[in-house]
Amino acid sequence: MVTYLTNAFSPSMINLPADVSFMPTNKNEFCEVIANGVFNAIGHQGTVDFVNSLCGTSLIPNRVPIRVAVGDILYIVMLSMRLEEGKVLNSNEVQKAYDEGKVLLVKAEIYGDVLKELVTCQGICEEKQYDALAYRARSGGEVENK
Repeated sequence: MVTYLTNAFSPSMINLPADVSFMPTNKNEFCEVIANGVFNAIGHQGTVDFVNSLCGTSLIPNRVPIRVAVGDILYIVMLSMRLEEGKVLNSNEVQKAYDEGKVLLVKAEIYGDVLKELVTCQGICEEKQYDALAYRARSGGEVENK
């Protein structure tokens, strides 16, 4: 399982099939996770500078494609506004947008069939079955097609 830092999310990033849960996160949780180490996939200098200022980190731009899998988590610095074509924000513009509530900090979790089955099983399955599902969920394994 990998934790990523991104400035966008696209379905093309997912190894399908999978489900994605999006939740807003606060600055404290966001910065704690970032400070403890993530795979940075933000390629825009202004956004990286904003994150560094917000969290006291020293990340550098890293414009790379990523493929997320079941069990992975993404922390996303997401604009809630559409920019003009070709517009790239500098760190001051990102900070201003954040102060105006136009930049959201979002946590995305990637789920698969085994995690759905684990949730369904909780409280009704035998301990051995639940433990086996939990192990598969931690290791990114999926439920076999029957």
